[in-house]
Amino acid sequence: MRNILLLFFMMLAKAVFSQTLAFYVAPVLTDVNYDIFQDDHLVVRNTEFNNDKLFLFIGGTGTSTQNYLTISSYAGSLGFDVVGISYPNDVPAASLSNSFDVLAFDKFREELCYGTDVSPAVAIDSLNAINKRTANLILYLHETYPDQNWDQYLTEEDELNWSKIIVGGHSQGAGHAAYFAKFEEVERTLMFSGPNDYSDRYLAPANWLKAPGLTSMNRHFAYLSLFDEVIPFEKQLSNMEGLGLYPLYDTTHVDVTKVPFSSSRALYTTQDPGLLLNHSTTVKFSILNRLVWEYMLTENITTSLNELAEPNELKLYPNPSSTSMTVMSENVLHSKHYTIKNLEGQTIRQGNVQNEKSFSIDVSNLQRGIYFLNLDAQIYKFLKL
Repeated sequence: MRNILLLFFMMLAKAVFSQTLAFYVAPVLTDVNYDIFQDDHLVVRNTEFNNDKLFLFIGGTGTSTQNYLTISSYAGSLGFDVVGISYPNDVPAASLSNSFDVLAFDKFREELCYGTDVSPAVAIDSLNAINKRTANLILYLHETYPDQNWDQYLTEEDELNWSKIIVGGHSQGAGHAAYFAKFEEVERTLMFSGPNDYSDRYLAPANWLKAPGLTSMNRHFAYLSLFDEVIPFEKQLSNMEGLGLYPLYDTTHVDVTKVPFSSSRALYTTQDPGLLLNHSTTVKFSILNRLVWEYMLTENITTSLNELAEPNELKLYPNPSSTSMTVMSENVLHSKHYTIKNLEGQTIRQGNVQNEKSFSIDVSNLQRGIYFLNLDAQIYKFLKL
């Protein structure tokens, strides 16, 4: 019976993935400064059709990109360009759960995602940060395969064009995906068995989870295992609550709910993991998971309250800035309240606008980095040089 089931799944996988081409790219090919002895990036393309969206997948602690070939290939079969990014992933986020530093998780994520030297737990420079490794890979693919339109995922400055990118991840990678969604406006973010940033010392989700973000909640999808033995489900649910995803979306048991799973964004399963840990159930190949993955990747995103205002109504320039920044709007700003917050969600400055449609902010005393201007229920990112 087991052999019959194995044969069935092999035939099913062959049928599903027949249109996809998967290959690996050594990081050193994208930049000679990378160490030659490290895991390869995974790339998957559909050979017959393309929907002009990139699925960036970030793996968990100690994993290889090859561990996620199945979910990557399935995304490719749906027409997505797929990149499974290789990055330094030997330090688990959960190792910080008893840290006295209330911002330990924040610093960990910031250094791994953006390369800022802030976390004592890791030593990641900007070249090895996830966003730079991904941008270098996309640029390499564009230069190597110029007819495949990889450059659509880059801006004119060769930075990632997040509006076309679905960023997803498993375990530690789920946390990185959610972190990018805080500071970039991504197409959507998919979290498998994570984020795992729960502080046992403070009995609370990580500070960054509770901070405001650029990507609206209806673009977040979480898929958890009820029997997760790495991070208990109740702690993951607490993280979802800190993020704001739950109870905005009620938890939905996919095993007993039909597609589209009540249009929820907070999904969980009780599937038997087989030879895997329950922690990896959400990324294993199964008929049910295929339905969940497709729902998460393709569910229609309706307009949220935060997206009703036209983002072009307000302009920040120059951005980035080293001295002062002017804020201009087509709408009346007089008497509106604004706040400036840093990556950790801490309020750095606040005040009321005195002018009608423009005002200036002195940023000369701010430390170099990314900040967020909150004004009129909208969030705008700017960079201090």
